[in-house]
Parts: sequence; structure tokens; C-alpha cells
Amino acid sequence: MTFEWTNVLTGLLALALATGLSVVMVFGVFRLDLWLTRWMDEQALLTEGNRSVAVVLGSMLVCQAMLLRHGVTPVMSMVRTAFVQPVGAVPLWQVVASALLILVVMTIATVLALGLALVLFTWMTRGIAERAEILRDNLAVAIFLGAVLIAITLMLDPGMADLARALIPTPESGRGMITLD
Repeated sequence: MTFEWTNVLTGLLALALATGLSVVMVFGVFRLDLWLTRWMDEQALLTEGNRSVAVVLGSMLVCQAMLLRHGVTPVMSMVRTAFVQPVGAVPLWQVVASALLILVVMTIATVLALGLALVLFTWMTRGIAERAEILRDNLAVAIFLGAVLIAITLMLDPGMADLARALIPTPESGRGMITLD
């Protein structure tokens, strides 16, 4: 058995890229969440020990990460494919532009989908003032809302995977086909 060292090196590159993208994307989405929910100061509430804010904010980040992973996977595949193909087969600017497009579209889709789901869910549960209860540190409401976010995310997941597949540029030849597997 022999190793294809090019494959090993490009695999390590993909791992490094996934690590960097994961940190940047989770931090970026966290900052975006803070901006979108500027009606409450989550950081102050967290440092005061508000468990409900921690549960909801943590659930939101986990759900966003579950959906955003569909953007990281094709980017890693595109970069790996670009390195395996002959030099110059795919211009670097094209790989970078496609990767950025995928990440931006997936981030916007994730934030909008979960945001809309939350708005619709809170509209349907008009008997519960979720915002007020979370600010009061009502842990029962926070856990329930976190579970709702996870359930919605699990149902959104296949659609986000399909969107990511649709955004992957198709190579001009059969060489270096990009897959999500």
C-alpha cells in the first residue's frame, strides 16, 4: 500500500482551511447574532449568570454551525480539487471567488432561515412572551426554545445541503470532480 502524498498534503490543507473557516464563521455569526438581537445585551446577561440567555445563544450557535458546515465542505473540496488538478487548470481567483460566494450565500441563508423560523414560532406561541421570559432567566422557556431551534435545524439541514450542492461550480471536464462525500 502506498500513499499519494499529494492527496495527504491537500487533505492537510483542507483540514487547516476548515479549522480557520470554522473559527471565523462561528465568530462572525456570533457577532451577527449579537447585532441582530441588540435589544438585549447578551454579553452582560451572560456575565451576570443568565442561564436562559446562555441556553438560547448556545443553541443558536450550534444550529447555525450545523447548517454552515454545508458551506465549509464544498469550499474545502474546491480548494483540494484546485491543488490536485494540473497547475493553471483552475485560476486561483475563480476558486476564491466561488468559495466566498458559497460562504456568503450559506451564511445569509442560515441566518435568514433560523431567524424566520424563530419569528414564526414566537408568532404561533403568542401565549408565551419568549423575550421577556428569557430576560427573566426562565430556564424552562429557554430550554424549550433551544429544542425548537434544534428541531427546526434538523429539518432545514437537507435543504441547506442541497443549496450548497447547487452553488458548487461544475468542472469543465471529468477530472477533479467536486463532491460533498
